[in-house]
Order: sequence, then C-alpha cells, then structure tokens
Amino acid sequence: PTIHLEDTAGKRYDLRQQTAGKLTLVYFGYTYCPDVCPTIMADVAQALRESTTAVRADVDVIFISVDPRRDSRPVIKRWLTSFSPSFVGLRGSIKQIIAVQHAMGVPASRVLPHSKHGYTVEHSAELLAFTPDHLAHVLYTEGPTTISDLRHDLAILTTSAKYGA
Repeated sequence: PTIHLEDTAGKRYDLRQQTAGKLTLVYFGYTYCPDVCPTIMADVAQALRESTTAVRADVDVIFISVDPRRDSRPVIKRWLTSFSPSFVGLRGSIKQIIAVQHAMGVPASRVLPHSKHGYTVEHSAELLAFTPDHLAHVLYTEGPTTISDLRHDLAILTTSAKYGA
C-alpha cells in the first residue's frame, strides 16, 4: 500500500516509491521486544548475508516500529544497525501505524500494561514479502520459517520480480 512514515533520519519515507522495483520485506515490531523481533531481524540479516550479491542488491528490509513512544529515531537506527546497516527503520504515530497494519492486512498491535516494565506491546510476528507489483505474495510466520527457507525464497522472489514470472 501507499504509506508515508518517518525514517530514522527524520525524513518522510514513501514505501511504494522508495522500494520500487525491489523485493521488499516488511516487519512490524519494536526494539524493546525481548524475543521475537530480534530473532526475526537476525534471521533475515543472516539469510541475506548467505545470499548472492545480486539478491542482496534487490531486497529492501523495512522495520516499522509499533512502539513509537520508546522507539525514537536514534534507538531504531542503532538497533537495526546491529543486524544490518542496510535495514530501513520507520516510525509514525500509533494511529498511523495501526492504519498501515490494517492496509497490509496485519493484525493491529496493542499496548498492554505490565507492572515490571511499564508496558509491553502485543503484535503479530509476520514478515511480508512485497514484490515490485506491490502485492505481498509471501507471508512468513514466526516459528516454521528458517534461515535456509528465507535464503531459498529470496533467490526465487528476486528472480521472479525481475522477469515478471
């Protein structure tokens, strides 16, 4: 979908325009997530490191924060850089993020009170793969997807995207 959020440099980021012609992996998460988010980002980074240079050049990874209260631009940038400096971090208001989640068919995140840490964020753990036709042809769920699955699929999805197959 056409979405406009803020990147970690504070600039307006047009997802459709700035990822045109590439396979785009989109993940909704937050940097304070204790388990799922860092695992998925690490798996994507590893799958890309194990891929060819051509595949890496044709893939954009977009992380959209569902916790804009704690996930400032510098926090997101520092966290993503620990996985890959090429990953793009986006943020917006809670209202904007929920609208984007709805537009992408992902369940909306929710803030839940948590006595020990103030609050936690409940969110889905899907990784969406958008091809240049702007459709999410693959939805990876947390758990059954392995690094080798991702590496295998990235080669196919980037080739299909180039040749319209």
